[in-house]
Amino acid sequence: MSGGQVRGGGKVDAYLYERYDRHMIRAAQRIVIKVGTRVLSREGGALDVEFLAGLVEQIVALRKRGTQVVLVTSGAVGSGRSLLKLDDAKLEVVRKQIFAAVGQVALMTTYAALFAKYDFLCAQVLATKEDFRDEVHYANMQNCFEGLLLDNVVPVVNENDVVATTELLFTDNDELAGLVAEQLKADRLVILTGTDGVLDADGRTIPTVTDANIAEVESCVHPNTSTGGRGGMVSKFKVARELSAKGITVHIVNGREEDVLMKVADGVATGTRFTPLSV
Repeated sequence: MSGGQVRGGGKVDAYLYERYDRHMIRAAQRIVIKVGTRVLSREGGALDVEFLAGLVEQIVALRKRGTQVVLVTSGAVGSGRSLLKLDDAKLEVVRKQIFAAVGQVALMTTYAALFAKYDFLCAQVLATKEDFRDEVHYANMQNCFEGLLLDNVVPVVNENDVVATTELLFTDNDELAGLVAEQLKADRLVILTGTDGVLDADGRTIPTVTDANIAEVESCVHPNTSTGGRGGMVSKFKVARELSAKGITVHIVNGREEDVLMKVADGVATGTRFTPLSV
């Protein structure tokens, strides 16, 4: 909100609102970041290491500010597919498990090497839906996260595609990121996608979603599965709506925008922001 264009207010109101909003964003101490396959991969599924280097650099900058960060990442299956050629005789579910097993090693090796440049460690956390259904699993995972976040470690979370089949599958990593954000009582979830946020019927970014316009915004969201992934904007909107109803701010932003995480952290308007909704 700039230039005095604030509903029911003038330039002074806009200035105060922006100052207050930016202060609240900087005060956030725990952020979950989700990056999808389409954003972190090159054509063919190979990891875009240059992009990942920029992502890690921004996460490290946030950590040095005192913000706790959890990264939910896709990319294991696509990475494995780019590294390994399998014959078509194997069942598709088995092929996916093999690609995930091989690709997860490459994915975590890349993250570990990039974080090590800044003397940071990353920790692999693999999850299935069962971990969020079972009280013991849930508590163990939560305790692990809390322990990692107290140290100089960035948890890197992914679905355990090697063992997750049918009923154990998340809808996509958007769902996983939402569950992690809720579990950790995160201040905000930032979803890095391949678009400039939620778009209206004319293709323009909708900057803010509130109680007042959420129904109107939902009518603009249509199925459009991301290349190489299971999700799409419908999934992202669903997660954002559910989390905002629970008091967690959600940002859907273009992951390829330069320094986009720092812009979100500094309160710079970018993408679509879901503000906490009244229940």
